[in-house]
Amino acid sequence: MSTPLVLASKELYLSFVHLASKRTTKKNNKIVFLLSFPTASKLALQMLYENFPEKLVICYTKNSEKLATYYKRKGCSVYCIDNFSVLLKDIIPIVTGSDLVFCDNYFAFLAGISFTPQTKVVQLWHANGAIKSFGLEAEYTKKVSAQDRKRYSEVYEKFTHYVVSSQKMADVFAKNYRQKINELPFGYLPTDLFFDQDWLQEAKEQFKSNFPTDKKIALYVPTYRENKTEIPLDFSYLTYQLGDEWQVMVKPHPHDEALYENVWNEDNVISDFKGLELAQILPSVDCLITDYSSVPFEYTLANTKGKIVFFCYDYEEYKSEVGIEDNFPYWAPGEIVRTEKELIAAVQKPSKQNFESFNRMWNGYAQGKAQKQLLEWVNKVYDN
Repeated sequence: MSTPLVLASKELYLSFVHLASKRTTKKNNKIVFLLSFPTASKLALQMLYENFPEKLVICYTKNSEKLATYYKRKGCSVYCIDNFSVLLKDIIPIVTGSDLVFCDNYFAFLAGISFTPQTKVVQLWHANGAIKSFGLEAEYTKKVSAQDRKRYSEVYEKFTHYVVSSQKMADVFAKNYRQKINELPFGYLPTDLFFDQDWLQEAKEQFKSNFPTDKKIALYVPTYRENKTEIPLDFSYLTYQLGDEWQVMVKPHPHDEALYENVWNEDNVISDFKGLELAQILPSVDCLITDYSSVPFEYTLANTKGKIVFFCYDYEEYKSEVGIEDNFPYWAPGEIVRTEKELIAAVQKPSKQNFESFNRMWNGYAQGKAQKQLLEWVNKVYDN
């Protein structure tokens, strides 16, 4: 829980933002993109730059500097959100004066912005679906001060539209943010790739070129746990038990240094993907092993004949500390296991999974046309 000093500093931060925003009276014709998840936002930025190169302004967090710099070289204006003086002097006036703002995450400073009723603030969330709770429904949020929750709500209130892949995800946003959701039913933009047969074929060929094997591929992609607990997996034992039929791959979260160190020296485990992004790997994965990550919502489109095993060794603990979406065990598109022994058996079990009902629930709007539909919507915003 925030201390009185921390709460006061947050209030002071927002008071400066609010003052800078109120002083902005000049409108502009810019499209602002608030960037913090470069992989998830790459396609959206590409589409916006190709169609509105002179209007696009990118405001980024430090972890997204590489992608922002790429567009800076192309002539876009880019600003770092983490620099407070830049935030007040440059970013706040541009964001306040814009008629169209895209966000790929929660950005705290939005609570202090005074938008006009005409401004569209679009949430391009960095995940296609949700297993774990977030926003006001997360268990850890329920433990913060009322003042903190009020600030969170002030950010959520700024979002006017949500690009979603399903009514289910719109309902999840409504519940977790406690807001009425004005949905844009286009689909999660990165899923467009999985409807492009040429792209799928190229991705499979790239994977095969980098990892020439006839073994089945088992990919472990766990969610990031801030309160780290050691994963109860012995990778040497796991690979031994799975035998020559399977090649085990592990893709830790970028911030999970402990898991990187754990698997780096494992002779029979691949954790270096030679520059391939997760989306390029998924079409070649025979069995996805995960837990509360959002990867399954993409994998079920990337590989409709694949298999998912949910290794939820800390299910009860995670449910009480973070929260898990309602009825997850009933709609999960794969077996949920708790122990290493159960995991090995589930991976080896012949696959009989069918993702059709899951995709109807979570990917009903995803038809491979999300970028096109979003572009048409942006053009209508400017036409009006």
